[in-house]
Amino acid sequence: MNDELRRVVEELRVAVSTQEEWRMMNSLPAGAGPESIGAGLPEQVREFLTVADGATCGDVTVFGATTVDGMQFHTDPVEGAPVTLGRAEWFCPGVVSDEPFFVNRSSGEVWYFPDTGVEWWMSAAFEKAADDFTTFFLEWVAGPEYARLSATGPDDSWADVLRHVGRLRL
Repeated sequence: MNDELRRVVEELRVAVSTQEEWRMMNSLPAGAGPESIGAGLPEQVREFLTVADGATCGDVTVFGATTVDGMQFHTDPVEGAPVTLGRAEWFCPGVVSDEPFFVNRSSGEVWYFPDTGVEWWMSAAFEKAADDFTTFFLEWVAGPEYARLSATGPDDSWADVLRHVGRLRL
């Protein structure tokens, strides 16, 4: 278990609980029991779900244990799309502003479609965000890269939470 992940999630939970707006817009629920997490998930996604059973962090949603399997349609290939995905190679643990991000099943890397003004599946811009899911969460969801990932940039309640705990400086 990644101690830093556990510590950061707990720190963020405490911060979110201090203001009503933060509680309304964001959530980091208690972790799921390992028995309720599907077997086909990448290991670091499984680990995250034992710390927080899903999350809503501003523009980023990490699917919970009961919904993540049903959201894998995002990885199905789309005819004519510039980037070909597939369930054997990719796993979708969540969305950024309703556009999915993916974990490569063989490498563990996290990839996403940056906002280019077209729907994600029509975009040729597919970029690596992090070497693994834990780093993605700590740096891109709960850290300094959030403003770059988010559609609202540094101007939402999650960015306020991150600034409050010292994880985002702008």
